[in-house]
Amino acid sequence: MKKTIATASIAALLLVGLAGCTIELRDPSPVSESGSPTDTSKAPSGSDSSNFGSGACDDRDLVVDEEGSQLVLTGTCASVTITADNVAVNLESAGDVTVSGNYVTVLATEIGTATLSGTNITINPDTIGSIEIGGEYNTLTTKSADSVSITGDYNIANWDEGAASATDTGTGNTVVAP
Repeated sequence: MKKTIATASIAALLLVGLAGCTIELRDPSPVSESGSPTDTSKAPSGSDSSNFGSGACDDRDLVVDEEGSQLVLTGTCASVTITADNVAVNLESAGDVTVSGNYVTVLATEIGTATLSGTNITINPDTIGSIEIGGEYNTLTTKSADSVSITGDYNIANWDEGAASATDTGTGNTVVAP
């Protein structure tokens, strides 16, 4: 119950802070010699120079590489790759989430797989298939996790159902499993 209230509170704060803002959601499609994406049918709509925004994933692969970005993404993302620092992302669903940035928060309803390799990453999906937590001082909080692997140090993994335990080869990690 506490996790649900905390998740709802954080999501509400993100939504209020992002109301009426836009950001370019970049599709990492191959670029032609002219510098234009070769597949314009997947080109994201709506952009400006700020780091705040919202948009539909529409089964795209998205890259977040601007420091301080704050995004609310609807629909299903094929993948989300976060390489920037100080990022907050609230998304409905993603097949894969990869975070190598530092000081990143990811809220989600459902994530298929996730890989964390930065520092001070907080990931809070309702459900996650599998996650590999590298880096340091990262936190997973979820209702359900099918597979949890920790290779980094001083990380926290907390879930209510699914995997009975985590594979932990790091140092100083905390695991709270069903």
